[in-house]
Amino acid sequence: MNSQNRIWVTVITGFLGSGKTTLLNNLLKHPEMSQAAVIVNEFGEIGLDYDLVERSDENVVQLANGCLCCSVKGDLIDTFRDLHIQRNAKTIPYFDRVIIETTGIADPGPVLQIIFTNPMVMNHYALDGVVTTVDAINGIDSLSNFPECAKQVAIADRLIITKTDMTQLDNNVDQTKKLSEGLKDLNPAAPIIIRTLGEFDPEDLFGTGMFDTTSKKIDFEAWIDPSKYSEDSLGSPFEPNDNIKQNRDAYYLEKGHTPEEHPNHNHDTSINTFCIIKKEAMSINMLRMFLEGLTNEAGPNLLRVKGIVAIEEHP
Repeated sequence: MNSQNRIWVTVITGFLGSGKTTLLNNLLKHPEMSQAAVIVNEFGEIGLDYDLVERSDENVVQLANGCLCCSVKGDLIDTFRDLHIQRNAKTIPYFDRVIIETTGIADPGPVLQIIFTNPMVMNHYALDGVVTTVDAINGIDSLSNFPECAKQVAIADRLIITKTDMTQLDNNVDQTKKLSEGLKDLNPAAPIIIRTLGEFDPEDLFGTGMFDTTSKKIDFEAWIDPSKYSEDSLGSPFEPNDNIKQNRDAYYLEKGHTPEEHPNHNHDTSINTFCIIKKEAMSINMLRMFLEGLTNEAGPNLLRVKGIVAIEEHP
């Protein structure tokens, strides 16, 4: 099944308190989003974000306790399958798009791995893009001290700086500028959008064809453009805050996670890029085996793989 016949999936991620749910609520108020299925995932006994999403309960799926980077990976696959079956059986309203809102401390990598490597998901769904929200007030501290936040930025196709109205009230516009420069260092290829949350249109973030192989060549070049990345590692552009570092494990414990569940909290957040060139076409099975092998070998250290591949079955 080609991408035109599959259902587009958009992942909205961002650190705790960065405005993901507010953004989602504003987007869902637009008429063109009336046929979107929403998957909301957050840990904790009470799914607060689920309650905040202003959407029909029939088309909102809340996953079980635990964030996507931890225990609910299988549940996400089941959710994709159930949505597809119920959509075809017409037991739920028709939807033409899936939006996944991750929890604030989730690494979105496992979500993308499911979309790219699970045969059932690949057959019925296709990734449209990753949207990451960054808080203009706390974004610099979050990027400096929490590797998850840096990963969320590095993996994004669109970066949204939120709460800029608050920096203007504090006469701290320079903070937004500094944050923007740091985001460009971490992810040079992702456009940065700075607007108040109420000004967003779905076309700003969805249906961009970022992963559509029928897009114009210029869109491909903008998406994959290796010239935007230097050969040097892309490290965090901000200095860590010692006070936050000292309290980081306590912070995760407060949010329901133990340090053992997130062993990479103290790791260097530097990010490296590499390029693989293969002149010959490959089969779909070979590509699938390569991606599975790469993800199994690199594990959580692999943030993202993107490229243009010639497939033997689709010359």
